[in-house]
Amino acid sequence: MFVSTDYHKHYVTKKDLMSSAEAGRTHWVGPELGTGDQVLRGAIDFMTIEKGLSVHYSNAEDLHDLKIETQFGPRLSVSLFLEGQVEASVGSFRIPMPHYDGEARRWVPVATAYSQSRVETFVRQARKGVRFKKVTISISKAWLFSHLDVTDPAFGAIKSFTENHLSNFDWLPSAHAVTLAEQIIAAPVKSPFQYRLYVAARVFGLLEEAFRQFSGHGTEVEAAAPMEQDRQKLQAIEHYLSGRKGGWVTAEEMSREVGMSQNSLQRLLSRSYGLSTSRFIRRFMLERAREILERDGATISDAAHLAGYSSPANFATAFKREFGLSPKQVV
Repeated sequence: MFVSTDYHKHYVTKKDLMSSAEAGRTHWVGPELGTGDQVLRGAIDFMTIEKGLSVHYSNAEDLHDLKIETQFGPRLSVSLFLEGQVEASVGSFRIPMPHYDGEARRWVPVATAYSQSRVETFVRQARKGVRFKKVTISISKAWLFSHLDVTDPAFGAIKSFTENHLSNFDWLPSAHAVTLAEQIIAAPVKSPFQYRLYVAARVFGLLEEAFRQFSGHGTEVEAAAPMEQDRQKLQAIEHYLSGRKGGWVTAEEMSREVGMSQNSLQRLLSRSYGLSTSRFIRRFMLERAREILERDGATISDAAHLAGYSSPANFATAFKREFGLSPKQVV
């Protein structure tokens, strides 16, 4: 299992990747690296929710062009890819990836469900410098049919889907599902017990949407409307913060700029991300600072200014607390 003091591992070595709890028999194709060499950087974790039900989630960057092959036995997988692209396939099935909408300047996520009825090879081919955000849920048939009642209207469709090797479908995830995935990826630090409950509750929420696809109802339900309104408000908040060129942003200032009361803003961010307004602002601005350090080669002073810190030393402290890395380590 990938673990650390704040429940995420900020670096993953070749050894970690080859011995992860979710892996079957893994073959390292390339490049030639030592077992202790770092291959991924970011927030990454694997958790077993129940016997037969597990989740792997990450917000990470590949540090090498690499290719691995892993054999997995029969299972049902549900994935939400939010940002970034890797080449990933299971047998002859190539897993869909999100695409970047240049006009809207945002990633369009994709959700996928696929089934294996026998052992199959999973191939992942990554590119150095590509950052990706995703949640993947693995479900054994034993777990599924111990929870699915034969009288359920979707029982036949689900059974047929799981018996057909590499059957698959994808859909545009609802705003609610995207929020759940974001919450899993950015789960706040809690006690181990609370942390497991927090992640597990959101995994079941994602499964509810995925299995609703089998019933023919899709994701368009009455509750989707307010969730879409939330998503639009969150996009307005992100647009405002993205336009900031420096200086600390207060909750009062942001609520005024996006046309919401401070209480409404706090409820929205707490409901969507489990964060206070100030905590959300700090995380968002530090993510921007990290981006210009990694991709644009900015100086630490420039990154500190963008994130709203007048002191590079205070910026470095906040940055390391957020990512487990110093700014110098990501330059």
